[in-house]
Amino acid sequence: RIPTSRVMLKQVWVSMKVMPLSTLLPAVGEYVIEMGWTKTFVRVEEVGWPMHILYTTLYLLIADFGLYWTHRLMHEIRPLYKSFHATHHEFNKEDTISPFA
Repeated sequence: RIPTSRVMLKQVWVSMKVMPLSTLLPAVGEYVIEMGWTKTFVRVEEVGWPMHILYTTLYLLIADFGLYWTHRLMHEIRPLYKSFHATHHEFNKEDTISPFA
């Protein structure tokens, strides 16, 4: 089934509301890197393959763990769920899926 125009417009509106935060996070990350507040390696040779694989694995584990628990807490803490996360579940039903969701 195709979502109604009203549902798709709401999806576009939600996407537009989150756009500033979505663009701010990478900008802050770049700023932190440029200020030297974190260690960034441009080439694998700077640290060697074993450490590169270790750092990449640790990063993926920490990022995945953080995303999982953030999502889980959004379900557990009612004010967070109501304020931020409920919209996520509003658009994951068969008649509300569209390219804008």
